[in-house]
Amino acid sequence: MPREKKPKLKKRPDGRYACRYHGQWFYSYDHDECLRLREEFKQAEREGRLAVYFVSEYAENWLARTYPDANRATYEGVKRHVQLLKNGIGNLPVNNVKPSDIKEVYSTYYNGLANSYILAAKRVFCAIFDAAVADGIIHANPARDRTAKPHKGKSGGHRSITPQEREWMLTYCKNHRAFPAAMAMLYAGIRPQEAKAMNIDRDIDLDRETVTVRQTAHIDPNNRQKYAHTDTGKTERANRQIPLLPPLKDAIKGKHGLLMTDTKGQPVSRTVANTIWVSYRRQMEKAINGIDRNWYGRTKEHKAILAAGGKLPPWQTFDVTPYDLRHSFATMCRDMTPPIELHTVIKWMGHSDATMILKIYDEVTSERDESEAKRLRESLTTNLTTKP
Repeated sequence: MPREKKPKLKKRPDGRYACRYHGQWFYSYDHDECLRLREEFKQAEREGRLAVYFVSEYAENWLARTYPDANRATYEGVKRHVQLLKNGIGNLPVNNVKPSDIKEVYSTYYNGLANSYILAAKRVFCAIFDAAVADGIIHANPARDRTAKPHKGKSGGHRSITPQEREWMLTYCKNHRAFPAAMAMLYAGIRPQEAKAMNIDRDIDLDRETVTVRQTAHIDPNNRQKYAHTDTGKTERANRQIPLLPPLKDAIKGKHGLLMTDTKGQPVSRTVANTIWVSYRRQMEKAINGIDRNWYGRTKEHKAILAAGGKLPPWQTFDVTPYDLRHSFATMCRDMTPPIELHTVIKWMGHSDATMILKIYDEVTSERDESEAKRLRESLTTNLTTKP
């Protein structure tokens, strides 16, 4: 009787061998060990010893047991990454997750975000699947595979919005709850936590056309789940007065009380504020594209275009964060002709010196670049023509 031929596996570029069975991958740097892991899995399946763990359930349990005593801010930060992982692959069994699935989560939910935020997500994903390895559910961590490496995000975290994005903001979703706060950050340069604490009746004077920053929202150390208000800002210039610009004046006309509230008219927590902003971005994209993202490519019109061999109009994203708006205010001031004096911008932004303005906010836009180049040419031309 001929002896059963032993399968021969090909070594991967990373030096490991790999084989699969029913969608489950097995990895090892030893050829025979890799095959043995697969046989053990087959045997366990035949004997009914395999338990199915889905990513959604496992990630939730991991979060609860890993961060039982974490402060609210840390817990909510990790929870956001867990939720995005669940949104992307929560319906998959843990042992069926491939590196390409992790990579798709990054490309779907982290496109256009700051590099530090993407790396934080990677740490969370790796920790979840490291725990699954330790629990014996999987043999290798798909989030650590080199093919699952996330894309590089934006450096610095914040940017100036484009002229197109500014036009969209002034045109769409003016009735959204986030709109007044968005205009305050864009046209007064206030911080998101200052926007949460701002009271229209108390802090904005329509007659004198001023915006006064008196308070800022912060996590109350005695109750981490709520926000309290304080007169102590990030710097000695946190309490300041800023001119009320027309777009912000128009946005708050007829409105009273807090600039941003929850559905009951109460101050917003960090989680609620994030939810409101996500809703605002989604509604903006719907208004810009004329359709909800979930229906892109699925409407009768879109299906007819695809069936005819045509291409769908590219989806226009609205990847704007609250700090992008504050960033844009400083850039707008410096892009004026002539630019707003630097010390005035420092005062309006609530900084103690020019370091932050020059390092982060004072971005040289293409408009300013062209304007300065034009001024230089005109100056040189004038000097040359008047020279005897």
